[in-house]
Amino acid sequence: MGNKAPCCGGRDVSSGFRGKVLVTGATGLLGRQVMRVFQERGWTLRGLAFSRASGALVKCDLFDSAQLAHQFQDFQPDIVIHCAAERRPDKLEADKDYAIRINADVARSVGKLAKEHQSWLIYLSTNYVFDGKAAPYKEDGVPCPINVYGESKLAGERAVAEVHPGAAILRVPLLYGPIEKLEETSLTALLKTVKEAAPKLDNWQERFPTNTEDLALVMEAFCEAQCRSLSENNAENTSRFAGIFHWQANDRQTKFSMGTTIAEIAGLSTKHLVKVDAAPAPGSAPRPQFERMLCGRLENILASSGYQPDRFRCDFKACLARHLQ
Repeated sequence: MGNKAPCCGGRDVSSGFRGKVLVTGATGLLGRQVMRVFQERGWTLRGLAFSRASGALVKCDLFDSAQLAHQFQDFQPDIVIHCAAERRPDKLEADKDYAIRINADVARSVGKLAKEHQSWLIYLSTNYVFDGKAAPYKEDGVPCPINVYGESKLAGERAVAEVHPGAAILRVPLLYGPIEKLEETSLTALLKTVKEAAPKLDNWQERFPTNTEDLALVMEAFCEAQCRSLSENNAENTSRFAGIFHWQANDRQTKFSMGTTIAEIAGLSTKHLVKVDAAPAPGSAPRPQFERMLCGRLENILASSGYQPDRFRCDFKACLARHLQ
């Protein structure tokens, strides 16, 4: 007798059907790549959006509990990927109430519904839950956010863990990828900055910019591994896919080094760029100086699924050049 085919939500994935995935924030920088990659890999998708909903995407106000509950009831997802968030620290620093509402209260609602519908959940969080004083951070590192954005995402982590203990909380750093406009990411917005006469660029805060195309592929492999693990139906496998995970690229950058790379891609001189080694002056949301995260838990899952984890970490300059074309 052969082994029973592994399944996702009771569905056979050996035949190529990989289950139903609900994606919030489907029009965002990461959400677009999640939708593309999962569709290409044979998942059945429903993408939720609001102000930019169009085409096959479903308009849903995540603040409206009835609308959100209807999406779960109607679609019955096997997996939920919660990308929707407000991720601009300076925008949130003066509005903590809104930060908690969008980044924590909505996460709690999504987590609760996912648990009720027996859907596995991936909640996207941030390295800004750390203060940067104890880097590099393992998954069990002690959070200590120093800005409102980090506080709100940590509150979201704790809300999700409370209402859906089996959920995965995936912390990621500065993201870049295919863009709809330069201002969509602080990284690509540097193309305008480096064209100024003598722009001052921070060389104090380290960053590990991560490509959304790579991250979406990591998440797809993560979901496939979780689906396959369901066939074994034991507590050890359940806990393996729950709790805190990290993912980031390994290229260490600063705003100055990223600006230099962008200028080189654009064929501009870099001689006019002014490197600033001092900590930023008060006035905007504070940032951690050091933010390297260790990704051992997720790397182990990828490796056990037959992947070399570094295949999901593209060359920074080559990838960025594609996105700026």
